[in-house]
Amino acid sequence: MIAGKNDTKRQIQDVAERFIIQGGYNAFSFRAIAEEIGIKSASVHYHFPTKANLASAILARYTLLFSEQLPNPNNEKINASLLLNGFIDGFKAKVVDQRNMSLCTMLTADKHILPEEVSAELAAFYNVKLAWLTQVFMRLEQVTEDQALVLASQLLASLHGASVLVQGTNQPDFFDRALSNWKSRYS
Repeated sequence: MIAGKNDTKRQIQDVAERFIIQGGYNAFSFRAIAEEIGIKSASVHYHFPTKANLASAILARYTLLFSEQLPNPNNEKINASLLLNGFIDGFKAKVVDQRNMSLCTMLTADKHILPEEVSAELAAFYNVKLAWLTQVFMRLEQVTEDQALVLASQLLASLHGASVLVQGTNQPDFFDRALSNWKSRYS
């Protein structure tokens, strides 16, 4: 059975995303994607004329899926500490437990070579995370938005730094150690 247009497009994005996670922006070519899926390279170009188009589409999809999974940070029925710890645990499950770097961490490492449209999508993803965390910290700390954004930035830096430390040392327990103050502070 031949895959439909949307199935092929999704497969292309899935394969390219995996390549990026494994090796960064330059880790994939349209030929390698085509070979893995079993289509012609021209078919990849049909769906995504350029590498930048493909990487941007992957990031836009990633951001949308991520956003859809986030609970409303202002829902008073959900304890803000649970929201924050759930975010930390979700990051660990997605990145550390999978023994991968995150898609966005890999692309951030390649920021100097990213086309502008990819950089813009990358920034949009980080801004979604920061905005959500800012709202959670405003509830937790009863602080201004600017003060909450500082806390959100610090936590996000801790999460990404801890994931790099885990990969660099091959010691997954460093993640929990690095995040222990955040988790105990808001338990």
